[in-house]
Amino acid sequence: MKYTLHALLFASAIALAPLAALACGHCLEDRIASVYDHSAVERAKLQKHTLMYLVWDGPLTHDAATRRWLVRTVAAVPGVVAGSVRVSLEPPTIALAFDAARTKAAALESALQGSLAYRGATASSLPTTTATAAAP
Repeated sequence: MKYTLHALLFASAIALAPLAALACGHCLEDRIASVYDHSAVERAKLQKHTLMYLVWDGPLTHDAATRRWLVRTVAAVPGVVAGSVRVSLEPPTIALAFDAARTKAAALESALQGSLAYRGATASSLPTTTATAAAP
């Protein structure tokens, strides 16, 4: 009986283990994965650009129109490399590339805040902001 109970508990733990690995969308890795584009990372590496990942928030609907607006708005910020913007609605994340030799991350983030404020949105950088582009 004791052996059967242990075997049953072990089998249950094995069966439920994959559920613990589901993405929650709140951790850094989930957010970056939601906007990760290997070709964009490789392009940034070749051009010696820096990648910036940000969390966006605000009274925006999470739909295709909002995603398009975010892409256009972020892409229009001076210093953002053309074609580098990636936006995720869930989790709400933005990725972009910029040339750190010409534009400082803090100045870029400040300009981005000003652009997003038009619709009451905000963005805050994730801890990986100043890392030089590199494939994971």
